[in-house]
Amino acid sequence: MISAAVSAPTETKTKRRKIPAYLVRETIDGVEFYYPGFRQVLNKQKKLDEIMGDSGLQYFLKLYMYDVLKAGLDQKKFRVGSGELGFHASVRNNMGLDVVIFDRAQLTPDKITPRYVTVAPKVVIEIDVNVELPDRNSDLFQEYVIHKVENLFKNGVEKVIWVFTKSKKVFVALPDEPWQMDDWNKDVPLFENVTVNVATYIEQEGFKLE
Repeated sequence: MISAAVSAPTETKTKRRKIPAYLVRETIDGVEFYYPGFRQVLNKQKKLDEIMGDSGLQYFLKLYMYDVLKAGLDQKKFRVGSGELGFHASVRNNMGLDVVIFDRAQLTPDKITPRYVTVAPKVVIEIDVNVELPDRNSDLFQEYVIHKVENLFKNGVEKVIWVFTKSKKVFVALPDEPWQMDDWNKDVPLFENVTVNVATYIEQEGFKLE
């Protein structure tokens, strides 16, 4: 069981140099989280497009979740999406979401525009932690994962599922219940009787995790 009571992250006391806005991946309560590898871009060791993409495993796990939800949910009632949806939750809160389930009655066609979506999904599924902070010693689980989950709940999301591929764990959070962390070889309920088993999918596909 994981406690949801965590204080908001603190920014580093000193900043060696200003980090350009184009390296910001998400902003939560005004705290900027950067693309992994942003230091290499600043040091001209990498180009921006070299740090922005998903790994192959992340991409196909997103696709797996999307395909299962698309097949299992009533498409007249729900919208399912995957990729990197921009969600403008509120002032100083702009987040990227991997896989989402929306109620069609809430996300009506007039609310889908060239801008970030402002309607909260019912469910958010995240794959791994794809951000960094200037402080190399930052505890990203505390400062990013828990902070983001709490912020999503505050802005109307009803459930968050987070898959961690290194530890082979799945984290499931509901606003008014104890948050759970389990091995990814267990069946995970996503929404409306739709379940997934990450380990089984990876085994069936023959993906190599080394």
